[in-house]
Amino acid sequence: MKTAVIGSACAILLSWFAFAFAHHSPIVFDRTKELRIEGVVTEFKWSSPHSWIHVDVADAGGKVASWGVEMNPASLLVRRGWRSTTIKPGDKVSILVHPLRNDEKGGQYISITLPDGKVLTEREPEVL
Repeated sequence: MKTAVIGSACAILLSWFAFAFAHHSPIVFDRTKELRIEGVVTEFKWSSPHSWIHVDVADAGGKVASWGVEMNPASLLVRRGWRSTTIKPGDKVSILVHPLRNDEKGGQYISITLPDGKVLTEREPEVL
């Protein structure tokens, strides 16, 4: 009986680790590429485990596509200068992302240039 309980606990624990690893895997993003998108914020989700920016981006022909940008959790964004009110729908922003590998309209946040010109980044500040 004890072996069955320990075996079940290990199986549950391993499946939880597999889920956590898959959830946080950056494999869907092409981290060898950086792409700058410019557009108008339609939604900003301040949450955990990931915050999100949704932005409408016009291509060279004027066709608008909705992009989803995955970010760090709110708790980490605060350490980089973010607040839940940093951006709002209607703000025009420029966002640097690692694009999705499948060419869909989305990416992983690297940095953002706010309407006032301020730049916020997910990278650790360099120590001089």
